[in-house]
This record gives sequence, structure tokens and C-alpha cells, in this order.
Amino acid sequence: MPVSKSRIIDYYDSCEIDYHWLWDLKNSRAMHYGFWDAEVSSLGQALLRQNDFMAERAAIDSEDRVLDAGCGVGGSALHLARRVGCHVTGISISARQIARATEFAREEELTDKTEFLERDFTDTGFPDEHFSVVWAVESVCHARDKMDFLREAFRVLRPGGRLIVCDGFASRRNYSEPEERLMRRWVNGWAVESLESDEAFCDGARDIGFQNIHYEDITTNIMPSARRLYRLAMPTLFFGRLAQLLRIRSSVQTQNIVAARDQYRALRRKLWHYGIFYGEKPRATRPA
Repeated sequence: MPVSKSRIIDYYDSCEIDYHWLWDLKNSRAMHYGFWDAEVSSLGQALLRQNDFMAERAAIDSEDRVLDAGCGVGGSALHLARRVGCHVTGISISARQIARATEFAREEELTDKTEFLERDFTDTGFPDEHFSVVWAVESVCHARDKMDFLREAFRVLRPGGRLIVCDGFASRRNYSEPEERLMRRWVNGWAVESLESDEAFCDGARDIGFQNIHYEDITTNIMPSARRLYRLAMPTLFFGRLAQLLRIRSSVQTQNIVAARDQYRALRRKLWHYGIFYGEKPRATRPA
């Protein structure tokens, strides 16, 4: 089913309350799975650890100028500014998210290191070669054509710039009819039209011009969060549907709970996996 920009905005604006109460949004400002390793013993730690893990992989330092493409309410951008000291520009198509991220930046006294703008990551409006890093955590999945995101990331990166992406990827191109129904209930419930395979994503990035491409399946590191979502969804789905009938909650919020259940079911069946992608823009322009 096609997923419009307005539907993506409605999903995040409507479901922010669920992230707030069930996913540590009030502390970490994070809306991603998190990264569980030996250094982590709680969800809050896992959410912050994912930021550090990505920053390490992209070798981000205080001199970098980072574009957080699909910044949510600013969690990763604020963490990078606070922890690394780099300047981060966060963009989202949700005006509410930009307002919230800007508010959080003021609260944490990080307005000198961050800015948040209402823009589309497939058509940002920034000048060519404006950033040294493009960062995207669980946002590229929302692009109808993932190549549009890759082309724009390549354009705004400086020569030698780095692209770092953490997201879900389809495990194969074709599914059986029951598998397709399960995948659609999940991804559409989270306002995602479809997932790209990691092979197609890497091939597309290579065709666009990225080099030193590396992809790693890190599903094991998000599995505790996937299970947690499933366990939260199972007892709350009945009450969510009842609240929708009583017009206390919306259908979008109910679908969010269904998706939280089905993402784990699909993951257990190996219909998708979670990975980290890294690529670099060449330092020298290719000869014509």
C-alpha cells in the first residue's frame, strides 16, 4: 500500500505518546531499536549505545558537520553534539518533531551545536558538499525509493564524506502470500511502504558513486528490543482496540501496536533483518 508523507507525519505525531511511555523517549529521546552488547544492561543504555556504535563506525569527531536525516525528536543529534562535540543539523518532515527537538536542544543548552529544520531527506535544499557525514537511523525505510535518499546524501556530502545508516532490510525480494501479508501488516503499521534488500541498497549506493561500502547484519544486537516490543504489544493490543472503539485512541495508534507484534513474528521467520551500512564519497571526482 502506498504510504504518503502525510501518513508518515501522522504516524509519528500520533504515536509519540507510545514512545514516551513505553520506549524511554522522555530520557533518551530515541525512537530506534537500540544496540545490545556486553556494555548494555537496560533499554535506555541500548538506545544510547546505538548512537555511540554508529558514531564509532563512521569515525565522527568534533570537527565533523553531520546531517541527521530523519532526526525524530532529536535524540541522536543531541547525543552526538553532547558526547562528540560535532555540529549536527537534524531534519524531519514533521513540524511537531522539529519543534520538540528544538525545545530539547534549548533544555540541554546545545543550541550552539545543533539546529533542527523541517525538510525532506530526499530533497533537502542544502548546498552541494555541505556535510562531512550523513547519518540515518531507522529513517531511510520510509523513503518510497531508497535511491532518492542515496542520491541526495551523495550530493550533500563533501568529497571523502561518510554515510552511516542503521535500518531494517528485506531478507529476499519475493515472499509467499502469507509472508507478504505479515510483512505488510508490520511495515505499513509503522508507515513504511516497503523494505529494500541490503544487496539492492549496496548495489544502488555503488552505482551512485559511493565506495568503501560495508554492510553488516546486526540483527542479534536488536533482538532484545524486538522481543520487548512483542511482549508489550500482546497484552496491550486488546485494550488498544477497545480504546479505538471508544475514540480514545486512533486507528494509527492501534496499527502501531499490531506492527510492534508483527515485526518480531516476521523477524523470527527471517523475513527481514537489521543492518548497518557504511559508504564513502570519493575524495576525487570520477573522470567523465
